[in-house]
Amino acid sequence: MAVLNFDIKSVSLPSGDEAKAVFLSGSIDASTNQTFEGRLSDILSSGTNKVLLVLTNVKYINSTGLGTIVKCVDTFREQGGDIKLVGVPTKVIALFEMLGLLALFETYETIEEAVGSFDAAAAAAAAGVDEAKQSVQFPIQFKHPVSGMGLNVSQPGRFKDPRSGDYFSVSNDGTIEFYEMSKVRLVDVKVPADPAFAVGLKAMASSLANSQGVSASVTAEIERCVDEACSLIGRNATDATETCNFLMVAEKDKIQIGIVSYGQALNLQQNEPALQVIRQSVDEVKHQVLPTRGYLLTMIKRF
Repeated sequence: MAVLNFDIKSVSLPSGDEAKAVFLSGSIDASTNQTFEGRLSDILSSGTNKVLLVLTNVKYINSTGLGTIVKCVDTFREQGGDIKLVGVPTKVIALFEMLGLLALFETYETIEEAVGSFDAAAAAAAAGVDEAKQSVQFPIQFKHPVSGMGLNVSQPGRFKDPRSGDYFSVSNDGTIEFYEMSKVRLVDVKVPADPAFAVGLKAMASSLANSQGVSASVTAEIERCVDEACSLIGRNATDATETCNFLMVAEKDKIQIGIVSYGQALNLQQNEPALQVIRQSVDEVKHQVLPTRGYLLTMIKRF
């Protein structure tokens, strides 16, 4: 059974308010999620609505845990506070990027930066939204992409649809993004940067595709892209001990295969021939340098 340990400390903000720094170590998954949410709820119930969630020593977060973080951030903001994420591991940043969740969170490298952001946010709120930076006129109205129900938003920000429970963000230019965490299936595995592990990884990707009712032809294309990616990282890895994290995410209309490398396995040029081969099997390929460290290769197959 997974373990999640808590170390909670009080932090004084420059404004004079008190925040809680919650240092976590272990995993946030089905077995620890209820305890995790309960501890954050206790903090809010005690009268503290500002939290620094320090994730440096968190080894694993599943889709349920991600959904709970989104839910708790929303709850704290409804109470006039916020949850800032500190020291987010590279693998988790990669997962946020794949799921489009970075727009919902504020992430910081250090506690000092997160502490300062609370006062910066208060000053911005007091000054109001800079209308000169807006390219659309608020309020705006739009429809939920699935239910078709109308929504009304008075300003840019991050919100929750009270009817569907889905979270969404609206940018200054009117771009709208929805997040349906309850419908995400996630596989997370760490393997050596060795093509010998392609067989097992293809089997995992195939099982994930089958769980979504994906056709045999689409599943075969997903397996091909995993196989080619494994060959690619095997050729480029310069350290025999190098490892990669494979993040396989199934959503309602697509499967994403993300590979996180901290070494040279994914230190690629955009004209890398193997990327062109992979593009023949999937709908989209993205290669990124992550904001913390390392590289992320994301392969997206829609169905």
